[in-house]
Amino acid sequence: MASSAAHSGDTAVDAVQPRATWRHACYLLWALMQRDVKARYRRSMLGPAWAIIQPLVYMVVFTLLRGVVKVDAGGIPYPIFTFAALVPWAFFTNAVTAAAPSVIGNASVIKKVGVPREIFPLVAVLTGLFDLLMSGAILAGLMVYYRITVGWALLWLPVLIALTALFAFGLGMIFAAFGTFKRDLVMAAPFLMQFLLFISPVIYPMNQVPERWRALYQLNPMAGLIEGFRNVLLHAQAPALGPLAWSCAGIAVVLLLAWPLFRWTSQYFADVL
Repeated sequence: MASSAAHSGDTAVDAVQPRATWRHACYLLWALMQRDVKARYRRSMLGPAWAIIQPLVYMVVFTLLRGVVKVDAGGIPYPIFTFAALVPWAFFTNAVTAAAPSVIGNASVIKKVGVPREIFPLVAVLTGLFDLLMSGAILAGLMVYYRITVGWALLWLPVLIALTALFAFGLGMIFAAFGTFKRDLVMAAPFLMQFLLFISPVIYPMNQVPERWRALYQLNPMAGLIEGFRNVLLHAQAPALGPLAWSCAGIAVVLLLAWPLFRWTSQYFADVL
């Protein structure tokens, strides 16, 4: 009978420990997000304004380049045509490049605190939502200026943002997993994101991609996502289901590869940091 009581007590303790661990992980997640947001703009003259400078500069450059490269914006003013794509793109690329060194940058925490290592690239992605909110406010202002109306399709916006965040999280885990052992990959992440920019429909619409390359082009999950953002924000339409399905499939593949890879390599992080 005493043995039964002891077994019951052990079961209760085992049930409490996972809850305490996750509660601690959530607290650490929030604390790290606050730290990263404050650190990003500390001693900066422009502060959070930097969140909108990147997409604005790209918008100006791409608008000037349009005079050289023929781009059919489908009747939409080109500045907002490209800015509507640059806002989610900036969120995605900044989240990935911040997630790549997230394990290295939190070496002291990893050596002292036992928490799921996925929390560190996740912090990088969630912190990027702050910048997305800032640049999204500028986008809303441009939509008012160009008298672009929105409809019920705006309900798709949280779905598209969540999918973009998941893709950034998946790629971020891959970069963080390998980059912890080989710092060259961390340094290469921004260059790889620049390359991905030109094979994503940011400067041009997807319908300008030659038909024979369209299926291959849509293997890039950002292709369907960016087109989805444009449909929702500029055309008041739901995202095209075909490209969105390709994006969802690509994101699922990335996550299925990234999660076990990150989990397996994470057991060696403390040894190499």
